[in-house]
Amino acid sequence: MVIRIFLGYQLEVGGKRFFIQAAQGDVNVGYLGSRFEQGYLDILKTMLLRDVRLFFWYLLLIIPGTIKNYAYRMVPYILADNPKIGVKRAIELSEELTDGHKWNMFVLDLSFLGWYILGALACCIGVIFVFPYQLATNAELYLVLRQAGIDLGKCSNEELLLNPSEQPL
Repeated sequence: MVIRIFLGYQLEVGGKRFFIQAAQGDVNVGYLGSRFEQGYLDILKTMLLRDVRLFFWYLLLIIPGTIKNYAYRMVPYILADNPKIGVKRAIELSEELTDGHKWNMFVLDLSFLGWYILGALACCIGVIFVFPYQLATNAELYLVLRQAGIDLGKCSNEELLLNPSEQPL
């Protein structure tokens, strides 16, 4: 658990940054460790609070916990864009971006179930290929939700530290 908190959160957010940038054509493995340099404590606090909140939601029951899990899913992506956005704002923005899209996100997750079963039948080798595919798909989902959030005024380019060149076409 300690390794997850002090090392895993940074790698998770760095991985999200890698897939966001890769979706926009900038493939650089250096993004994986980029969050150790910038905003380490901010990322640690935000991700830890997100996980604590999820834990308490799951204590209520599985369904409320699952709904909140989808609501908080974009937190690491938001931190990948701006690690200093703040704990409260990152969670709030994730809830705003996923509002009305949770069912579609659930269906998207279900679409990978067959691939995972097929990968498991192939001596679990196939799972190695499906997982990055799912991560890349979730990064594309974030880009779509982020652009919709910017268009609707839920967030701004400045808040997410985006250059106009980083906007998807």
